[in-house]
Amino acid sequence: MAWTVTLDAPPAAAGAMDDARVYIPQRNEQITALDRQTGAAAWVRKIETAWPLVVGNDMVFLAASDEFHALDAATGVTRWRVPLEQPLLAPLIFDTGWIIAVMERGDVIGLRASDGAEIWRHRLGNDAPLAAPVAGEADVLYVSLDRGQIVALSLTDGHELWRQTVPGNLSAPAWAPGRVFVGTTDNVFYALNSRDGSIAWKWRSGGDVIGAAADDGLVVFASLDNVLRGVNVSNGNQRWRKATGTRPVAPPRTFGRLALLAGTSPTLAGFAAKDGAPAGTYLAPGTLEGAPLIDPALRPYMVAAALIMRDGQVLGLYPVAMLYREQPTVPLAALPGHALQRDTR
Repeated sequence: MAWTVTLDAPPAAAGAMDDARVYIPQRNEQITALDRQTGAAAWVRKIETAWPLVVGNDMVFLAASDEFHALDAATGVTRWRVPLEQPLLAPLIFDTGWIIAVMERGDVIGLRASDGAEIWRHRLGNDAPLAAPVAGEADVLYVSLDRGQIVALSLTDGHELWRQTVPGNLSAPAWAPGRVFVGTTDNVFYALNSRDGSIAWKWRSGGDVIGAAADDGLVVFASLDNVLRGVNVSNGNQRWRKATGTRPVAPPRTFGRLALLAGTSPTLAGFAAKDGAPAGTYLAPGTLEGAPLIDPALRPYMVAAALIMRDGQVLGLYPVAMLYREQPTVPLAALPGHALQRDTR
């Protein structure tokens, strides 16, 4: 552990993290920014929100009760604010200069991140989104709705590209080149063709599928039978299957050679992406508020993850705390090997 901080009020929702700071919305209607490497307070702003924060373009974006706000990430100063005409139905997302918001009447809107201007709007209908949308390849946005529907929208103008329906309620979508993945409460994990939404393959699990992550030809998905599976992106052939030892509370994350799962106890469980071999665990001192904030670029001696606890504790972790279990080095008591007699010739 690099540092731990106790906030003056518990978090109101999940936070966000960039290269320099960790940002937390609090129940006392303020946003607190902490230095990522030290945990020291960087700035505080008095703004209320009950939604997770998002970061991008050196800004922090949030939805208050009646306005969208964009704050300067370094100082907390307001960059722009625009009216919020309806309550949100899902967390905001940021992608390539866009802020995507899903509104209460089923409208999805695309805001320009630089100034908050609304560029497009699409009416989804009465089917409510169940999770934040996910941006994929070729400027496509994927949205999972209730009644088993997943919709692909153009990220540039919002028009609908395709719509697919499968049984059960859906998890948040995940994406890999050529594929869109979604799990269901019918214990099935689906891979759809990203071009037209047709079903490429599917997997039946032993519990509700809560989410997936894909990287380097592998997709890893977690289900509530406490099992993590790694399968091929292209055809669904299983590479490995591992009991997690923890009940998943969020979709897994992949970081090249590592798959990481957030659960109840232990809080974080790591697995080798190649074969599912255990790669270390971490037990946090409380219950998480939102998923762990993890930098995919794990750098030695630099804080790589921040955990926000529901009681107001915030922890900064070095990557060594999650990935490695080698014993610390100690001085040699004696040189290894056998002593040689001196050559007297």
